[in-house]
Amino acid sequence: MTASAATNLAVYLIALAFGLFAAVRWRKQKRPVLAGFGLRVDRGTGPDIAAGLAITTAAMIGILLVLLALGSVRVSGAAFDPAMVLTFGLVLIIQGIVDETIMRGMLISGLSLALGGRRIAAVLIAAILFGLTHAFFEGASTLSVISNGLGGVMYGLAFVLTGRIWLGVGLHFAWNFVQGPMLGFILSGHPVPGAPLHIDDLGPVWLTGGNYGPEGGIVGVGFRFVVIAAVLVWARRRPRTEFAQTLPQSGKLSMEDGGEFQP
Repeated sequence: MTASAATNLAVYLIALAFGLFAAVRWRKQKRPVLAGFGLRVDRGTGPDIAAGLAITTAAMIGILLVLLALGSVRVSGAAFDPAMVLTFGLVLIIQGIVDETIMRGMLISGLSLALGGRRIAAVLIAAILFGLTHAFFEGASTLSVISNGLGGVMYGLAFVLTGRIWLGVGLHFAWNFVQGPMLGFILSGHPVPGAPLHIDDLGPVWLTGGNYGPEGGIVGVGFRFVVIAAVLVWARRRPRTEFAQTLPQSGKLSMEDGGEFQP
């Protein structure tokens, strides 16, 4: 087993264990487990997904424009393969839902309960583990691990501030899909065939991410903070729901607390 596979397996087992811990606690309290994991579908689901898609699509296009302005990349046409892009997109949809369910819905929920409702601490711990799952990919560096850890903060805040995984699913899917299959960047150390564009990386690596892709460079890191800010703004537009009710109230987040708690 490779170091990458072993790290991912270990992190996912930890996440599942914390998810089981949360589920057992909620069952004893007669709380809805699926709602606690953020899996309930309601009238906020569509807007959350759409907001996530829009935020990270804009961010990834912003990364490309900044790198072009700095003369660090060159863009050319490529042999577009719609079937390949569609297939890759379907894989990324499944990956996004699985990751958000396990790494946010289960892991953060269990951590928050174990930490007495300290949700920021739970988000940060989960983000560190998420960053580590990317540590052994091709071209990975200290900066890329930090960047992916910030990605965990993006998705974690999306979860705890909305009480649902769906904003995170939209963010996660579009960040990856626009980056690789649409714009032609290397995606977390993995070249993506079939994209309509080809990106030539002109360096320096610390700026562009090199063989890891743009999320491993300082421009990508900067746009992680842009996405986090956008998530905070979006969270003000809707109330948090089940997550707020299934956890202890100590250490709660405040966005003027994201609106009223709803049943």
